[in-house]
Parts: sequence; C-alpha cells; structure tokens
Amino acid sequence: MLSVSTQITPEDDLLVFARMLESVQFADEIIVFNMERDDKDVLALFRQYQVEVINIPVPPVVEHIRSDQIKRAHEDWVLVMDFDEVIPHDLASEIKTIMDNSGSCSAYAIGRDNFSLGSPLRHGGWERDYVLRLIRRADFIDWPKNIHSTPRVKGCTVKTVHSMEHHKDANLSQMVRKTNRYSAIEAQLFFAGHLTPVTPVTLIRKPVMEFIRRYFLKRGFLDGTIGLIQSLYQSYSVFITYAKLYELQQHSHK
Repeated sequence: MLSVSTQITPEDDLLVFARMLESVQFADEIIVFNMERDDKDVLALFRQYQVEVINIPVPPVVEHIRSDQIKRAHEDWVLVMDFDEVIPHDLASEIKTIMDNSGSCSAYAIGRDNFSLGSPLRHGGWERDYVLRLIRRADFIDWPKNIHSTPRVKGCTVKTVHSMEHHKDANLSQMVRKTNRYSAIEAQLFFAGHLTPVTPVTLIRKPVMEFIRRYFLKRGFLDGTIGLIQSLYQSYSVFITYAKLYELQQHSHK
C-alpha cells in the first residue's frame, strides 16, 4: 500500500540516513535515489534495509527529481522523505491508519519539528513547518522544479495530527557545504531577476537585518545557544548569497 521514496548524496550523514531508514520500516517498499554515492557503508545500508536503488546524477536541487520519486513508486501511496527526517511511532501509526482507511484526501501535509546539532528549534522561524509529502499516486499531477516548491495534486489535502523530526543540521561542516550549494542557486535566481546592484550597504544591511529578524523579532534567543548559533549562521548565509550575487554582477560587466 505504501512506498517510501528518499535520496542520498555524497555529503549526507550516514547515521542520520540510517535513522530515517529504520523509522520507515513499516512501509511496503523503500526506494532510494542514489546521487553518485558508492562508498561501502552506504551500500551496506542498502542491503541491510533491502531498498530499491535508482542511481542518478546529483541534480541542482532535489525538486528536479521529486516527480520521478512519485512516479517510480509501485504502491498506491507514496511518502517522500529527505535523508534527515525521522518518522516517530505515533506518526507511523497515524499513517498506517490512513492507509487502512484508504485516505480521506489525496495528500497529507506532515508537520516537521526541526533540530539543529541535536537540539530542538522552537523559535527563530524554525518552529514546526508543514510539507506535503504523503501523496496518493493516482492523484499526483506534478512537482514544480523550483526550489522549495509544493507538489500539485487532484483533490483535497489535509494536515496530519502528528509530526516528523527534521534533523536538518547534523554538524557544522554539513551546514557550510549546504550553504555553499544553495547560496549559489539563490544568487543565480536573484541575478536572473535583475536585482539592483549589490553595494557595501547591501552587504552590511542584509545580514544584520536577518540576524535581528531571527534572534529578536522571531525570538530565537529563547532557544539558548543553538538559537544564537542559528541566527548568526543565517546572517552569514545571507551575506554569502549577496556576495555571490555581487560576483555575478561584476562578471556580467566584463
């Protein structure tokens, strides 16, 4: 009845990936889109959890493969998971109940409780968010390829009662690698949108405002040390994006 479709890249943490695979063992099928990873440890996990592996090149963003993740599944329902998400027992029970009742809607948005470096994030704009991930395959239309897009389905959607865990930052090295990749994409989008030229004021104002927004306005300070780390880091991420935009703008004038 239920397929789980997920993905793994060369930079993803294997311990986090293993926790995700363990948490979805109630599914009838697990499909992993393997993005150019071939180390012996990940191959051992594939064998241990008896997953179906589909080897693909690393896409610019994961949204480029989301439609295939739905269409390549064989069961009636598809649960799309990222490598760093975990399904707790209460959510697993709720999903099984939905399957047993054939689902009252075409798709279900699942709440995510976010964690960074092992600590929960309850403020700063990282409080629970909802992602449309449990989808009846027959009602799936498509999944736009732009970053952070939402799938299109026929019929109604509804939120689940229980939520999953999203361990979005296993370590700081992973955070930096992710920032380097996504900042380049965002800078390209800004450049294509013909944003005004980046100035020294831009490079100061944007990061400072991001820190104020995260730490004070959205009360990231209530999360303690991890709230401060995240607020400062997001400020840095914004700076890198606009610095890369500046670089693109300078090269376009040459």
